[in-house]
Amino acid sequence: MVLESELAVFGVGVGGGAANELLHWWGLRENPNLPDYARSLFYWLITLAMVILGGGLSWLQLGGHADALIAFQIGLAAPMLLQKLIKAAPEKAGGMGGNQSSVRDFLRG
Repeated sequence: MVLESELAVFGVGVGGGAANELLHWWGLRENPNLPDYARSLFYWLITLAMVILGGGLSWLQLGGHADALIAFQIGLAAPMLLQKLIKAAPEKAGGMGGNQSSVRDFLRG
């Protein structure tokens, strides 16, 4: 199926990003303890941003004319790639503030 508008490419990319989140929750289905972060507004805002990132990267790469499967795959891969990049980034040494959590800690899983 060919997508003929920028909004359609973005929407299918968002669908790919949402599928990534669904896969995350599918992986947690047998975990007897619901993760603490599941009740956090911060978690859901980051999740929403990652889903939108999938749509945005699909749109940036493909524009307004694309194959739907490619747009979906880009949307699916975008959050995974960002998470891998964050995990691979070197730690920042030093600083004040003790043991404060950051977005980086959250995305590392």
